[in-house]
Amino acid sequence: MAKPKKENTESAEGDENTGGKGKILIAIGIVVLLAGGAGTGYYLMNSGDEPPEGVASETEGPIEPEIGETLYLQLEAPFLVNLMDSDLMMQVKLALRTPYGQTMVSDFSAHEFGIRAAFLEELAKIEGRSITSENFRKDTAARLRDVANAVLEEQNIYSGVDLVLFTEFLVQ
Repeated sequence: MAKPKKENTESAEGDENTGGKGKILIAIGIVVLLAGGAGTGYYLMNSGDEPPEGVASETEGPIEPEIGETLYLQLEAPFLVNLMDSDLMMQVKLALRTPYGQTMVSDFSAHEFGIRAAFLEELAKIEGRSITSENFRKDTAARLRDVANAVLEEQNIYSGVDLVLFTEFLVQ
């Protein structure tokens, strides 16, 4: 036999209470979202375009130091590379020159590993037949100067290498 259905008077009362609570929660959610939006707008309007004090902006580069004593930094370990398209090997020792004094030499020393790695990468691009050209050392030194300065600029240091010198040069 079928059981008689009971009227659900509790659910009708519960729906009325839930509807009121739901509206309150929605109202609170809207207020929180509006307050968050207003706070974000206030922050963006008052933040300005200038970076905090002591922090360089992305458009500012490193500041050029004052020209001082011309100094050299000998990179002690030699560079040994295989020349491209050749059975030849080249071993060179290099020195960096700067007219910006001891501070710049200290920056060179602090970033010597990065400079050495970049030099090796650039030296590995040299083709065997190019070493006999008349301007080989001059052109290679200019490329290495640019490479060293690029490493310094990546570290937000002024590009103070004005000359790369070959202090030893051997091709076998």
